[in-house]
Amino acid sequence: MRSASRSSASPNPQRTMPKLADPLDKAHSPQVFSPLARRYDLTNRLLSWGQDGCWRRRLVRWADPRPGERLLDLCTGTAEVALAFAHHQPRLKIIGLDLSEEMLAVGRAKLAKLHRPVQITLQEGDALQPPFPAASFDLVTIAFGLRNLPDYRRALRQMQRLLRPGGRLLILEFAPPSGLSWGGLYRLYLRHWLPRLGGWLSGAGREAYAYLERSIRDFPPPDRLADLMKEEGFAPVQFQHMSGGIVALYRGERPS
Repeated sequence: MRSASRSSASPNPQRTMPKLADPLDKAHSPQVFSPLARRYDLTNRLLSWGQDGCWRRRLVRWADPRPGERLLDLCTGTAEVALAFAHHQPRLKIIGLDLSEEMLAVGRAKLAKLHRPVQITLQEGDALQPPFPAASFDLVTIAFGLRNLPDYRRALRQMQRLLRPGGRLLILEFAPPSGLSWGGLYRLYLRHWLPRLGGWLSGAGREAYAYLERSIRDFPPPDRLADLMKEEGFAPVQFQHMSGGIVALYRGERPS
């Protein structure tokens, strides 16, 4: 686990933090992901070498959800994170928000097949303009969605606004390969193999997974993102690496 206070980032991260890594692609990210919906979960499982479930379970444990709390899962996609929380703590009240109706339809189909009741509501909506009053949630989560948003700061401000005092924000996201000791091999996988495999497995062509490579490459490294969370009012802020550094998990609180 790493604390943001031990960051080695530049003294003025606001000046160097990329606001928008790829404007054209991010402006159309729902169109990028909607064609992937039908095979999205299977493709992710295979491309992550089966680790995606472990990442979600670790997120849930670090969030420490309590009975009766309200959770908002932004960029919920097919509701994998929402379901992981519901299985861990059935008395959570969960809302999953996503711009892709196709992804949400897959999530709703999963909910319909459950053999026990869960308190999950899935609705279409924009993570940059979430339709909820301030201080509505005890927990806000976003898994592999922040890097697809056009404005990281605006997204973090919205998350802060939605949290009650003492509420927790959990971010699960890929980390760029630049700081990894085996970054060259990882870059090779992202640039050449992942688009081919992802396009073949999803049946949607390689362009969506070429976008994935670019979005990971251009995303801020963990130290920088942790600093940005602090600048937007979260304290304390911590992060931990997973799977050799290809994924990072962040936790920040809205001060009481």
